[in-house]
Formats: sequence, structure tokens, C-alpha cells
Amino acid sequence: MSSSDAGHDRLPLKVCLGFGVGTIGVSIMLNAVTAYFPAYMSTVLGKSTELAGYLLMASKLYDAFADIVIGMMSDRTRSRWGRRRPFLLAGGLVSALSFLMIFTAPEMGDTALMIYMLLALIIYSTGYSLFNVPYMAMPSEMTASPYERSRLLSFRTIFVSLGQILAMAGTAALISRSGGGAEGYMVMGWVIALVIGTTMILSFFGTARAPVVGVDPAHVAPLQGGDWKTVLKNRPFCLLMAAKVCQFLAFASLATTSLLFMLNVLNLGYAGQVQLALAQNIACGLSMPGWLWMERRMGKRNAYLIGIALMSLAALSWLLVGPGGVSVTGLILRGIGAGIGAGGMILLSISMLADALAHDRHLTGLRREGLLSSIMAVIEKAAFAIGVALVGILLNMAQYVPTRNGALVQQPDSAITALYAGYVLIPTLLFLCNAGFIWFYTLGGRSPAFAKPAGVAP
Repeated sequence: MSSSDAGHDRLPLKVCLGFGVGTIGVSIMLNAVTAYFPAYMSTVLGKSTELAGYLLMASKLYDAFADIVIGMMSDRTRSRWGRRRPFLLAGGLVSALSFLMIFTAPEMGDTALMIYMLLALIIYSTGYSLFNVPYMAMPSEMTASPYERSRLLSFRTIFVSLGQILAMAGTAALISRSGGGAEGYMVMGWVIALVIGTTMILSFFGTARAPVVGVDPAHVAPLQGGDWKTVLKNRPFCLLMAAKVCQFLAFASLATTSLLFMLNVLNLGYAGQVQLALAQNIACGLSMPGWLWMERRMGKRNAYLIGIALMSLAALSWLLVGPGGVSVTGLILRGIGAGIGAGGMILLSISMLADALAHDRHLTGLRREGLLSSIMAVIEKAAFAIGVALVGILLNMAQYVPTRNGALVQQPDSAITALYAGYVLIPTLLFLCNAGFIWFYTLGGRSPAFAKPAGVAP
């Protein structure tokens, strides 16, 4: 531990685990719905990927309102459970219900199905926001040390990896083993909904003894019209918002096309999705000690840029693979590279956000972490939704052929080209834009322990 950290108590392991476990549910909610909703609509319900994209985008437009309201509410809430934790409990229950609704749709006409899915997605967005907006405000309040925040968030990133394994590999295995089609998705919906609710509620109980940096009720304030100027003066926060737009547009493109790429380009089926997800997320979780070391050695910005480079190289490597032309070893190696890169990007971007929220307190003297977290959540989810919708439009324009009950057909060359674009080229270009914004981010430099001359004790 560096000298700069010596005056800060380390967060108890139980608190780190209790905080981190909730992100399993968050990760499943984000990744499973993004990856499987278009596939569910186009291979089970016989609807177009474009319609799936529009429905997801509509639910995210609602999020722009819900996130801000929930963020302000969590800033102002006073209860025996604290400001944030009551929202974790409510979010867990609503999230589990909404996930079940999405993947167990009853038979109905086209118009009724569209209304049902829109309602289910709005409930999904509400549950996600109830949990995630207050949840992401908590790290900046639990410790004053930027390095201890990263340690706390490394636990979160490990649980992100577990959540993504369940979201991408566990779901695929459940669907496949249950016969695929509507029945496979129904079994998956019940099992995964239970996991979502359980992990989020465990986080509510696991953070009961989490420390909280002193909160003065008089300094908890809503964002007034003139206060937007103070947000814009928080340069690290603004740079991070711009970078997050690029990051989540890229992640949306990857998540939306991943399963379809496995099914229609590589011809690996759900088994390929399971193998790739396992490789990516095991590598992501195991990379955490390395990323924490790199953060202290070279600073958050530089370590983050290395993560972007690894993600970009892993994505571009798919251009070397033709339809059906990848071995299991090649699949796993690409998954490992992408997983290590994603681990750095996920950990360091969230740690940067916690630092930017703490920086806002120093600039303004106000406690509005929930509100600023909600602004970032709106940015992230709007970018994600727009990315999903644009990919859906791209596939529709490329004449992607939807099917029913899990059937696969030979897709036209134009659709295969569009899948390569959505899974390789578009994410890589967005990662480069992301790097451009992060280059100017200045908070979270290297630890003073590494800044001292060699041979001088920290």
C-alpha cells in the first residue's frame, strides 16, 4: 500500500463481497437482454431484429426520465437502511419479475405482443435503474481513497465476469439443453430471473455494514438550472461521459451481434457462445490483480488505454476468420484477449467515475452522487439502446432473414457482411474514439509509491 493510502482504512472483505455480488444481477440484466432479446424475437417469435431494436430503444428513452428521478430520490432518501440500500432491495424484486416477463411471452397477436414487450421492457428498465443508479453512487461514498475504490470495484468486476458467464454461457446452455425454441427460453427465463433477484437482494444485505463518508443533509441538493455549469466545469466527468458514449455503443454492437455471429457466421451454435463467454469472463476476472497493479504503476488513464488496445486487437482478429473457419483454440484465445481487455476497461472506467464524483464534491461542496450517477446511467443506456437499434436497422437493411422456434437458415451474403461489420469494424472504430477522449482524462495518476526514486521506501 502506498503512503497516500496509509491513512485510509481498508474496506472489510465482507463489504467488498457484499457490494460486488449485486453486479451479477446487473450484468445479466444488461447483457442477456441485449444479446438474447433480438435473437428471441427473430428466431422464436418470428419478428424482425429491427422491431426488437426499436422496442429496446423506446424503453431506454423512458430511462432518461427514470434514471434522473431515481438518482435524485436516492440523494434525498433518509432511512434506517441508508440513502441507497432501499433502492437495491426494490430493484432486485422488480428486475427479476421483468426478466421473466420478457422471455416467457404468451402467444398473442402482433399488436398485443408489441404492447406486451414494450411494457415488459419498461418494467425491466425501471428495475435496472432502481438498483444500478444508487448502486453506482455508493463507491465514492464508501471510501476517500481512489486506490481503495479501485480495490472495491475490482471485486465488482470479478462478479461482472461471473454475471457475464451466466448471461452469455449459462443462458445459452439452458436454452440448448431445454430443447431451444420457446420452451428453452422459458426455462432460461425462470432460472435466470431467480439468479437476478437473489444476487441483488444479497447485495442489499451485504452492504448493511458498509462505511459511508459523512453526509451533511444541508449539502444534498437537486441540480438547478444554473448548476449545469458546475457539471460542465467537472472536466474529468465530461470526458468520461463522452468516452462512455463510445464504449457503450461499441459494447451494444458486440452484444447484439455476438450470438447471431456464432450461429450464422462461425456455425458454432450455442456451444460456441458458451465457450467464448467462458474464456472471456474467466480471463476478465483473473486479470483484476494485474489491472490494479497497472493502475498504481502507470495511472488509470494509461492502463485504460491498454485495455482498449487489447479489445481492438481481439475484435480485428475476427477478420482473419472465414465462415465456419475458427478452431476451438482460436475461439478461446480470442476470448481470453478480449476478456483481459474488457476487464481493464470495465474496472477502470467505473473507478474513474467514482473519482469524478468525489471530484465534484470538492468542486461544489454538494452531495449529488446519485444524480450524477443517474446522468451517467442515462448516457450509458441511451448509447447502448441506440447501438442496439442501429445494429437492428443495419441487419434489416442487409436482408437478415428472421425465423421461428429456433430454426436457422442460410443467410444472404449481405447479412453475413453486416454481422462482420457489427461484430468487428464498428466496435473497433468506436474503441478508437473512446481512446481519444480518455487521453485527456487526468484524475487517478500513478501511485506515489511508484513515483519515488528506486531504493526509496514508500
